[in-house]
Amino acid sequence: MDRYIYAVDFETYYDKECSIKTLGTLGYFSHPQFDAYMVSVVGNDGTKFVGHPKDFDWSKLNDHIVLSHNASFDETLYYYGVEQEWWSSCEPYEWHCTADLAAFCKLPRSLKGSTAELFDLTVDKSTRDNMSGKRWEEMTKEFQDEVIEYALKDSELCLRLWDTLSDKWPEFERNISRLNRKIVQQGIPIDENLLKEQLEIIKTKLFEAEENIPWLGDKPLLSRAAFDEQCLLVGIEPPVSLAETDAESQEWIEYHSEEHKWISAVKDWRRINSIKKKLESFDYATMPDGRYYGGCMYFGAHTGRFSGSGGNLNLQNLPRDEMFGVNLRHLISPKSDKRLIAVDLSQIEVRTLCWLAKDHEMLKEIKQTDDIYEAFAIRFGMWNAEDGSIKQDPKLRHAVKGMVLGCGYGAGAARFASMSGISEEEAGKRVRKYRMKMKRVKDLWGEYTGDIEGSHIAKAEFTVELPSGRVLNYGRLKTMAEGGRNHYLTKVPRHGKNVTVRLWGGLVAENASQALARDIFSDMLLRVEAEGHKIIMHVHDEMVIEADESKAEDTLKEIIDIMSKPPEWIPDIPVDAEGSILTKYEK
Repeated sequence: MDRYIYAVDFETYYDKECSIKTLGTLGYFSHPQFDAYMVSVVGNDGTKFVGHPKDFDWSKLNDHIVLSHNASFDETLYYYGVEQEWWSSCEPYEWHCTADLAAFCKLPRSLKGSTAELFDLTVDKSTRDNMSGKRWEEMTKEFQDEVIEYALKDSELCLRLWDTLSDKWPEFERNISRLNRKIVQQGIPIDENLLKEQLEIIKTKLFEAEENIPWLGDKPLLSRAAFDEQCLLVGIEPPVSLAETDAESQEWIEYHSEEHKWISAVKDWRRINSIKKKLESFDYATMPDGRYYGGCMYFGAHTGRFSGSGGNLNLQNLPRDEMFGVNLRHLISPKSDKRLIAVDLSQIEVRTLCWLAKDHEMLKEIKQTDDIYEAFAIRFGMWNAEDGSIKQDPKLRHAVKGMVLGCGYGAGAARFASMSGISEEEAGKRVRKYRMKMKRVKDLWGEYTGDIEGSHIAKAEFTVELPSGRVLNYGRLKTMAEGGRNHYLTKVPRHGKNVTVRLWGGLVAENASQALARDIFSDMLLRVEAEGHKIIMHVHDEMVIEADESKAEDTLKEIIDIMSKPPEWIPDIPVDAEGSILTKYEK
């Protein structure tokens, strides 16, 4: 049958309190103020509908292709509405997200940004902004007409985006996008009693920190002016920065905190308040069924890797350790008759880098050892196989691990020293040893650098093809003269924006290694799903499955077996996986 394509876009009531940003997707839908008062549907069969969702003939979409720009919202709302009997049911053949498509094609995720770049169009979002706090029946006729025009325009652009780019989006990637939405829709089980306990603990800790801040009640707790004023009052020079990422700042805080307790109190307050916001986000968005519906973003980075969905709660970087009496990871806990199966791909980026470098001997050595860092220690001449397991010497293993992870992408002595916390002299020795013993990796950097130069000379786009068939596209390169040589510049997406970076062989090796690791992991996600397992979240190279307690052991074995076999398109890379059965998430 001929399948038509329909773009679907819901318009919904929102205000400061009733919003997806505040409540999460399902929390927003279930809020008493929520109202889905309009849907626009535009199809390539000539369909053009705008009106209340209950007035649309949804059967029209049966077994056809449906698009939405941010399908994680519109698709979820549609099926939620069906469950609530707000409107009739249909079963599309496929539902695709054009925001994911745009991201894959190296465009901004927003409809405004992607259409501006692709079609040189200006999309006015002021209408959507002006809809805040307004119900349909409260709008003037003029504004209703404006909303109708806005809604139709969004659906038309969504369809146009698909028509222009869909042939560049492989089926494998479409399936990853779909699966990622499915994972979010399945929800994560939350221990609500523990959540309440941790909220009380953190509120107490926040109060204790506040009591030690001298200007409490007079000025904002995080006022930099108040902080500097207090420093001068006690006779110390204020720091240039208070950022936790600034090493000098942290040294300053540590040095002065012993005498001035309020300094460490400010530092603690910042951290405690951050944890409090995360706990509140869990609390707001955990539904009556005891599940939190959130996840990660498809193609959140140039390499294709997933990223956090933003806001106060990012499941990709939940703290591993207990902080101020709170362990955020422990909140993720199934009911007593269920278990979490957490399985991680072992050192996948190290393996992909060796594969890209065609270091077959190293790959063979990795395959033959139980500890990947022991294989490298033997290669580096720092350990003998006859000496037993390198785990007997944790200090040496740590040093080798640092070399493998820190030197593989071309870091020099200074950078490696700052990364590893060792002297620059010692860092230089380790860098030289790595480059001498991992010659094929060093050659890979050179090959990529040569390819970059060749592309620039040919005035062609610089690309790297991966064994999955996916292509890393850096576009046309620009040059910048510095230090008597040309440096090559490109733009890559970071945190929703395109930023300019200097491109060289080491960076390309890093990108390609991470991209290949992502494709291998994504292939495994699809295989695990195909076997009927319920994936509820994934963090970097780890997936978490929810299973019946009675089937937990078998499920763990099945998942490890799947993840210990490489994809068909890269059969010669040795992959390994390890996992555990958990009553609460604690990896």
